This record gives sequence, C-alpha cells and structure tokens, in this order.
Amino acid sequence: MHEDTIPDVVVREAVQFPVHDPLTLVSGLAATVDRLGFVVTASTTSEQPYLLARRFASLDHLTKGRIGWNVVTSDMQTALVKLLGAGDVTPHDRRYDRAEEFIDLTLKLWEGGWSDDPFVLDKQSRVFTDLSKVHRISHKGDFYSLDGYFPVSPSPQRTPTLFQAGASARGVEFASRIAECFFIQERDLDKAAMLVATIRAEVERRGRPGDSVKIINSISVVVADTDAEATDLRASLTAAPSRDAMAALFLGWSGVNLLGLDQDTLLDDLSTEIGKSTLAMYQNSGMTVGQVLDALAETLGGTKVTGTPEQVAAEIERIAEVTDVDGFLIEHTFGSLSTYREFIDSVMPILREHGAIPKKPRSGTLREMLTGTPTPRLPTEHPGSAFRPEK
Repeated sequence: MHEDTIPDVVVREAVQFPVHDPLTLVSGLAATVDRLGFVVTASTTSEQPYLLARRFASLDHLTKGRIGWNVVTSDMQTALVKLLGAGDVTPHDRRYDRAEEFIDLTLKLWEGGWSDDPFVLDKQSRVFTDLSKVHRISHKGDFYSLDGYFPVSPSPQRTPTLFQAGASARGVEFASRIAECFFIQERDLDKAAMLVATIRAEVERRGRPGDSVKIINSISVVVADTDAEATDLRASLTAAPSRDAMAALFLGWSGVNLLGLDQDTLLDDLSTEIGKSTLAMYQNSGMTVGQVLDALAETLGGTKVTGTPEQVAAEIERIAEVTDVDGFLIEHTFGSLSTYREFIDSVMPILREHGAIPKKPRSGTLREMLTGTPTPRLPTEHPGSAFRPEK
C-alpha cells in the first residue's frame, strides 16, 4: 500500500484524528475540577520557546499550578514537516540538540524572568511592580535567539512539571537532566526493570537523586466481574482496529510505513529518525514486517492487564514490585468514560486498602502531588534552579 493511502485510513477509522488543541481544552477543563492535574504534550520541533513558555505559564496561573509539559521532540513529525513546511525530517540526535537548547531557554524565562515578590501595588506612588525584580533575558544559541522580558508574572509552579517519554539512549540522556516524571511503555517486565534502573542511574550521574524522577509505565486495563468476561472484552478490543489502522498508528509513532514494505523484511533491518524506541520494541526479535502487522493490535501500547478487580489490582502491584516503577498511565480502552469509571470504582479501592495508593488523596500543585516535593517550585538539585536570579 502506498504511503499516500495512510491519511485515508487515519480519517476513516479515527486513528488519533480528529485531534483538538489540548492547551485550549485544558483552560476549560481545569475550571471544573480542583485536584486533577493536566499534562500536555508539546513538541520542541513544532513550537517556539517564548510562545510555549507564555502559554504554559498562563495555564499554570489558570490551573493554580496543576499543569505539566510532556516534552517531546517528534510527535508525528512526518505530518508536521508537511503541515509546517519545515522541509525534511530532522535527524534524531539533532532534534535532541535543539530540545536541549529549547528547554534551557524556557527555563530561563520561567525561572529567571522574575524575582520573588515583585509586586509593590502602591497606588500613591503609582508603582505596580518593582523594576529591580523583572529581568531581561538575553539568549543567542545554535537554534534560538531571544532578547527581552518575559511578560507573564510568576505562577504557582513557575516551571510546569516536566515529563519526558524518549526511551532511546539519547532520549534517556536528555530526560535524566530535565525530567521530573518519565513515561515508559515496556511490555516485558524484565526489560522494564532494566530501563528503570538505567534511568535512575543516569539521573544520579547527572547529580540528582535517582528516586527524584518518578517513572510511570503505561498499562492497558480491562476489568470485569469475571475472568472469562474480561478475557472476552480484551479479545474484542484487540480485534477492533483494522490492520491498516494499526499500521497508520505505527507510522505516526515510528515514521516507518510497514504497509509499504515487503512483508518478509526483518524489522532488524529497518531504521528511523523519528520514533526509534517504538521501532526498537520489535527489533532483535526475528519478527518480519508481516508478523509485526499481525501482532500490532495485541502488542502496541503498554502492558496489558486483564481480569477481575482483585486480579487486576494484584497484577498492578506485582508490576510495580518487579519493575520499580512509581506509578501507571492508565490507557483508555473502549473510548468512553466508563473505562476509567470501572477502574476507579472497582480497582482503586483495593489498591487503596493494600496501601498502594494513599488513603487520603494528595493535594496541591501537580509537582507536589506527583513528586512529593514540599514546594511548588523546582527542587534545588534540578538544573532549572540555576537560572533563578540571585537574591
């Protein structure tokens, strides 16, 4: 199948399409709840540091500190290149070079643009802000130049809680420096444990405590009253997407169009500059393109957990113990709120009873709720703290 047919599949079968602007949606959603945090994916390939910093800082105000940024470097880059007129796909490691500078510049704006307690609010003297506490940011690097003032006043977190999901060697290196939470999507628990240990060791090498980064594994949960019913539901979920739809999803995540290749081609022979970790999940396994296409619906995504509430809770606890992850990203399954409601009502009470989740829900900013820091601000060991003005 020619690559040009993939967009037809994407639209026809709703493969991550339509997709609306998440930052716009968050501003409305945050007004309806007072404890949930919101983590938004934004790509350093398609964004500009100043504009992104302003939007996230504004949302940090609107959400009272409950906003997080999932920092990615690609995010469907094949489509972005065409939509943005950006030319060719940027090589993988070059994207991370740009991301390093991008994140440093946003940190300069968030952490260094204002000192603490800048507002005088004196009507008689006509002074709203202490000029000495607003700082000019000047930056000239390989990818970005900026000179001026950051116009958004200090928000509860200053810097949104930082997430990252790159599992390639370069991605882990990048995340170990800046991430506070790290997404992984590893189905093999032994490999997941190795990846977790690698991440924590790299974080320590960078001068931060290994447990300061919270590692979150993606899991797909199907829960029902009986094991047989849950198994049937899982089978129907696996059978739902077509082969073309799964190939389109794989193309978006990896940049590799499996439908355009010889079915007998080994995955080990392929390479990509977009989703190296997605492709790597199927390499060194002896699988051919045809075999991967047949297996995508069952294997793409996070760890599959299926069963009764008691079975699901026990398996989640086992995964946490074996892999040393700190938490889980619960994937949607059947696409409606009932997916999460069933988990909340039937599985979470068991986990809470077993002490796997707090008996009293956490509160505060997203950073406080997820990382356990005693302050909404970045901890002093995070490199972003170095951009703060001297007091």
